[in-house]
Amino acid sequence: MAPLKLKKAKGKARARRTPSPTPPLTPPPAGRRGRRAGASTYTYYELRLLLKIIRKCQPRASSDWSEIERQYNDAVPRDRHRRAENLRIRFYKLVRMPKPTGDPETNELHEEAVVIDEELEGLEYTHILDDSPPPLSNTGTINLSSSDSDMEIVDAPAPPPARLPGKKTPAKRKADPSPVVRAVAQRVDSNSHPTQHSLLDATSAQLASILSPTNEDRLADHQREDIAMIALTDTIRDLRAELSQEHERRLALERQLRDEEMRRLVEAQVQQQLRQHFATHQTSQPLLTNTLPWLQAPSNSPDQQSHTTRTSGKAPPSWMPGPPPDRTDASGSGSR
Repeated sequence: MAPLKLKKAKGKARARRTPSPTPPLTPPPAGRRGRRAGASTYTYYELRLLLKIIRKCQPRASSDWSEIERQYNDAVPRDRHRRAENLRIRFYKLVRMPKPTGDPETNELHEEAVVIDEELEGLEYTHILDDSPPPLSNTGTINLSSSDSDMEIVDAPAPPPARLPGKKTPAKRKADPSPVVRAVAQRVDSNSHPTQHSLLDATSAQLASILSPTNEDRLADHQREDIAMIALTDTIRDLRAELSQEHERRLALERQLRDEEMRRLVEAQVQQQLRQHFATHQTSQPLLTNTLPWLQAPSNSPDQQSHTTRTSGKAPPSWMPGPPPDRTDASGSGSR
């Protein structure tokens, strides 16, 4: 018995995959930067606790923030522990938190953080004074000096940044006062004292000088001169327009005169050529009559009579076209 042939599968056979394990119901804690695994955002009570600890410790160095980290982690569950750097960043985020748009009141946590930040700024670059009572042995003297060991060593303040030299801006030039309110300048002698006038007196004097009859006459003269200048300007403009029109008219007449002159010259040349042509024709006509005497002699023959009859009258000139002669045969002689 022959072995059976294997049947080839149609299409692509599906790959066999092992079933994946069942995922757990609780998601694994995801690690985040600045906090331990599983920690989420701060709650309202955690922020309250952070502000309370910062107000109590008043941090001014990195060691103070380590103490804040210890106290904060002792007060919260283990999965809510934070680092010192994360706590410091969160506090300053509260300080710089922007005000919501359209909300007239800010967040109370933000206000409390701002107050604590102002208190911390007031504590910078200060020394702790030794206010302990003096020893009993030296009751008569009081030592006001403090040793270096009693003073807390703090970092020296940073020097202020050097101020860059600014560019000098040009000063704005003040406008001159109006001549209406300016006092009239008067020359004062060296031996006399200048009279004191108030602003009202100076203004009144200036107005009186402007409204005086002499000044009015001068203004009227200026107005008349302006009107005369305007009239002269209009007259000059009109004269210039007329001058341009006359110039164009003169050019047109010159062109017409040249055309007439050319026409006369052409007519004279044509008449001269015609006279020469007629004179040449009259001199050639007597020669034609001498060469053909038979045209003028009388003849009684029928051929001559017929020829005379055909050529009777004044013959046309040689240069003028005439009727062709009668031809009876192919030779053109007129006889058979």
